[in-house]
Amino acid sequence: MIATPYWATFWKLALMVANLACLVIAVMLFAKSKKREALNPENAGYLRILRICGLIFVAVALYRSVFMARYGGRLAWFDTIFNSPFVIRCLACLAEVSFIGMIATILVRQNKTLTLAKSNRSLLALTPHIAFCCISLANFFAFSSLITQFPIFLFIEESLWAAAFICITPMVFLGLTKIRKQENADKGSRIFFIVMAVWCVGYNLYQCFYALPFNYFPRVVASAVKAVPPDALRQAIFGYTVTRDLSVYGGFGFIIWFTGYFSLCVWMTLLFMTAPGSAKPQE
Repeated sequence: MIATPYWATFWKLALMVANLACLVIAVMLFAKSKKREALNPENAGYLRILRICGLIFVAVALYRSVFMARYGGRLAWFDTIFNSPFVIRCLACLAEVSFIGMIATILVRQNKTLTLAKSNRSLLALTPHIAFCCISLANFFAFSSLITQFPIFLFIEESLWAAAFICITPMVFLGLTKIRKQENADKGSRIFFIVMAVWCVGYNLYQCFYALPFNYFPRVVASAVKAVPPDALRQAIFGYTVTRDLSVYGGFGFIIWFTGYFSLCVWMTLLFMTAPGSAKPQE
């Protein structure tokens, strides 16, 4: 057993408190964004997308830090339908589309401001939209994996996540290069590109050189072909196993992933909610 229930309780409590604090900050940023929208009606759509998507992601992060679940094996922390992995998957879908939606929205805005692509129809200009489509499609395979418990669907899902951030990496680094040359560049935009550059490099290296080849692909190879039961959807919703043994969830690997996801991604979302690039240029 990797962690005792007492240790797990303190670990989860810390995550819950941290995400509760982040939700309070997100609500404050939401209110501030509405005030900015009234003062800058030309940025209304941009501000609205970022504040709504941001609040969704942070709220779901708090929910998932309370009702922890694991899709593989259909594990749940509490014996309640609110902790069903299927319910968590539905919320995760909403949060993940919101997360990539914020990134894509900001990149499209930065492309117009910094002229990163020579044409709006060029492949570079389309990469934020491609990334959004990849994550949206990944959620289809995430549901498929949960319902059927076939590892191949999880492998495809994670491959699409990797593809999404690989395709926007050139635009991120081009934006970072351009904005570093501007003396009066928007501070929020500068921070956004730095954070995204670090994220893209770290995430792509993790996915391509560890997670996909050594974690997800071996599961596909080792899995046996089996029929999908006719009540697979019902099993996905109601047929979960309640356990608080973190070794069953995946041990330290799960702890590191869960902690990182519900800290780093939440902090990034708070940054996105500040709407980088919406400030008026300095004279």
